[in-house]
Amino acid sequence: MVANKLTDTKIKAIKKPGIYGDGDGLFIRMHAGGSKSWFFIYTRDGKKRELGLGSLAGTAPVSLANARRRAEELRAMLAEGRDPHAERVAAKAASEHTFQKVSEKFIAERSDWTPHTEREWKRHLLEHASALAEKAVADITTEAVEETLRPLWEKKPATGQRVRAKIESVLDYASVKKLRTGDNPARWAGHLEHLLTKAGRVTGANHKAMPYADVPGFLSTLGNSTIERLMRFIVLTAVRSGEGRLADWSEFDLSAKVWTIPKERTKTGRELIVPLSDQAVATLPAQSEGLVFVEDSEPLHIMDMPNWVKANKPGITMHGFRSAFRDFAGDETDFPREIAEMALGHKVGNEVELAYRRGDALKKRRELMEAWSNHCTRL
Repeated sequence: MVANKLTDTKIKAIKKPGIYGDGDGLFIRMHAGGSKSWFFIYTRDGKKRELGLGSLAGTAPVSLANARRRAEELRAMLAEGRDPHAERVAAKAASEHTFQKVSEKFIAERSDWTPHTEREWKRHLLEHASALAEKAVADITTEAVEETLRPLWEKKPATGQRVRAKIESVLDYASVKKLRTGDNPARWAGHLEHLLTKAGRVTGANHKAMPYADVPGFLSTLGNSTIERLMRFIVLTAVRSGEGRLADWSEFDLSAKVWTIPKERTKTGRELIVPLSDQAVATLPAQSEGLVFVEDSEPLHIMDMPNWVKANKPGITMHGFRSAFRDFAGDETDFPREIAEMALGHKVGNEVELAYRRGDALKKRRELMEAWSNHCTRL
């Protein structure tokens, strides 16, 4: 096929709307409005494809020389057996499915989250994991995840753990949406655990955790005041302090030994069913109506327990007992990691997985909580 049939002079002389060929697949189109644009035509698998190469004028003009250079690049791709149209479509899809955009969509679909939870996910995914922002989720590798996490892992390992878990969730979501294939590069067990130094338990900067071996001795020192009963109940159930302090009798089914914390009162914005051991039930006052833990018929103030702890048990925090429980579950039992995480009220897996495993997880969590209660009261 004859190539380079056009010249700058001939192109300027074109006044009639139509298509004019330069040869070997390169054409220029004169539009009815007077503008001129380049395009390339090729045939692959019996299908004719037309690819736009840009306008002759405008904010980003494409000259004859530039159009020929772009056409030559397309011919080289065809010679290698590649399909320029398919690669353009894939590139466009990749630009629409970046880690940031998929993360934003993932967060937007979580209508059951509290504002606090949503803010935390945005901060961890869009700020701490910003190095992944413009990468297509389909192209994110183990190396990319490691490079993103390592600086955070070395300075703030607890935050690094949280960020890693959230990256893993987004990439799982992307796989379900068929935006990527293959293993999850942010997976910890059997994967990143071999690349990143194991960080300490997520206890938070101000949450000093008591070694689980010392918990029985601590509980044995508690009396029967309302605050001390509440503290014992919180330790035995491994719930958050606010969830225990505001426990309401309407949430309990003592015959089934379960406590259902409504989603409005959980950090994750999801209903949490807490299996109650005999020891946990024994810490409860006589059943009545309204809040379980009251002082002179008045609810406990948010600072009552912290102030009591500061005055009577300095050096500990109630939240730290959740870490003690998690260490106990990991070191002293064979229960799977996800059972311990679910017992702490952490969200594990997607909605389908959670719904499917609901019954089995409750049974196993009950066994775990009984093992923890037996440990805590062994004295």
